[in-house]
Amino acid sequence: MPMYEFQCKKCENVWCEITSYDESGKYPTIRCPECKSKRKDKLLSAANFKFAEPVGTDRFNNSHDFRHNWNMDRPGGVRDQKKKAQDASHVGPEPYRKIDDISSGKHFGEVK
Repeated sequence: MPMYEFQCKKCENVWCEITSYDESGKYPTIRCPECKSKRKDKLLSAANFKFAEPVGTDRFNNSHDFRHNWNMDRPGGVRDQKKKAQDASHVGPEPYRKIDDISSGKHFGEVK
């Protein structure tokens, strides 16, 4: 059953009520909880809907891969930005030195 918001015309109290829809808009069974008056206005309140969302159907909200790949190859996207940054950098595409402390080096063969 839907929840509706009402405002009493007599005492101006605002409250929520769970009731079935009334086509006439009068809701005769609803009374103000404060003064018990039947004079009321039904207020316009925000609706909240949640539809079933099977996994992977809402591509932009549920899937990081889709958003990531969508931005990947666009002009000005991730790949273009990476290439521009590499071209502008004095370091080049490999900014870090290769570290190999497993097969050689000062501490090769040590067991800790």
